[in-house]
Amino acid sequence: MIKCKHTRVSGRMITLFLIILFFQPALTVSPGDKNKKEKEDTLRQVKHLLFLTKNNLYDGRLLLQLKDKIGLTEEQEKKIEDLMLEHEAFSIRTSAEIKIKELQFASYLKSKAKKIDRKQMERHIREISSEKTNMIVRYMNYLLDLRELLTRQQMETLRHLRNRKLQDIKEKYKKREKEDREREGHQSLIM
Repeated sequence: MIKCKHTRVSGRMITLFLIILFFQPALTVSPGDKNKKEKEDTLRQVKHLLFLTKNNLYDGRLLLQLKDKIGLTEEQEKKIEDLMLEHEAFSIRTSAEIKIKELQFASYLKSKAKKIDRKQMERHIREISSEKTNMIVRYMNYLLDLRELLTRQQMETLRHLRNRKLQDIKEKYKKREKEDREREGHQSLIM
């Protein structure tokens, strides 16, 4: 367990975030695959948001979008905006540092050196992994800090909104499935 400002984060939760961040495909996309890549990214984002809301963790942007529905005070809004700004700045800086280290690592592997220093490679990999882990822990702390800002009533309202949204999604999916079955049945009659 990691202690985060009066809250504990379980190993499972951190493991899930590690899996989400480390195993995201970092693919280069050709123009033909761009639409497919966008759909995959959207699906990944939706799954991530569902995971967060299932665990009563809500991103600052979502909280601000729902501010009237959940009854955020001006003070809460200001704190959420401050936390978001701080988190975004940290994420941008850290992501850039990670990308630079990954580029350095890749260029080292492509170098014409006859023998590759395995210890140096290991150090480099550990540095990159450490930076990514720091980002994940910082993100978890950010989400937990946001959750601590909300009252019990606001959390209950968010749960209610989440459940209602999930129900709407299920109903739309069932309706679309039914329409597809009817369309397939109609097409088989034509042929």
